[in-house]
Amino acid sequence: MKLSIVFLVSIFSCGNGFIFEKPVAPLTNLGQLVEAQSDRRLSVGLDIGKPGDSSRLAISGLVFDLSKRAPSFNDDFVKMPGAHGPQPSLSGGLRTLTTVQEGSFISMAGSEAVKALKGCWEIIWRNGFPSGSIICGFEIDRDYKRNEATLPKGPVYVSFNTWTSLGLKEAQETKQRKTKKANDAENKKDEEIAKMKESNNVLHKALHYFNALSAAEECMNTKRPLQSLNAVPSSDEIIHLEGDMYVSTKGCVWTKDNNSVKPIILGSAKLNSVPKDE
Repeated sequence: MKLSIVFLVSIFSCGNGFIFEKPVAPLTNLGQLVEAQSDRRLSVGLDIGKPGDSSRLAISGLVFDLSKRAPSFNDDFVKMPGAHGPQPSLSGGLRTLTTVQEGSFISMAGSEAVKALKGCWEIIWRNGFPSGSIICGFEIDRDYKRNEATLPKGPVYVSFNTWTSLGLKEAQETKQRKTKKANDAENKKDEEIAKMKESNNVLHKALHYFNALSAAEECMNTKRPLQSLNAVPSSDEIIHLEGDMYVSTKGCVWTKDNNSVKPIILGSAKLNSVPKDE
């Protein structure tokens, strides 16, 4: 399965478009970062359905182990967007993904189990970018449906944005600063409009109107680049894995149609790290 550059780049949704006052330090130890996460156990919940749709397919209880073992040539595993994509150098290498517990959801037939097969995981990161992605890929054995929401048969990927401590700190500070600037401009606009309405002086009305327009333009210009920072997690939306790696607990579920260069978004995902049984 060939994955296009457009498909691969879309994974870096948090990093694209970031504007920092100083360069982001390149990540030079991706292999070590991958090795440090091995044997970590993760719990993943899936919320399948289009935004705004009332029909949802909520799958809970999926538990995976990030295995240290790299898949062998003879293993039957899902193809991954990094290692098997057009820029394999962005991947820190493949590892097998072990399903510890199947997911489940409630349908008209009762509780149904969801099988995740042929799993792999990888971390993708581009030097100079403040974030990368940890991606879990697996194959779904059949369509799972609840009303109009469907988790389709075939390869499915779940990705979560990852950060170093420095990259996360700088991204959060940039988001906070730009958000404050946008809010200040919004408040300034509202104040000037209120003053314009209250004034009986034609010249004063014109001045306040001009000030309101200027503030509105500044607000719009500030909010536009702020959209690329929406996915920067707050401190309560991340978990710290091993080494200098922080992962957003909010992720994306998607698949690939061979007839399209774009990923097909299936829904959102929720991540949690859980201890292994002794």
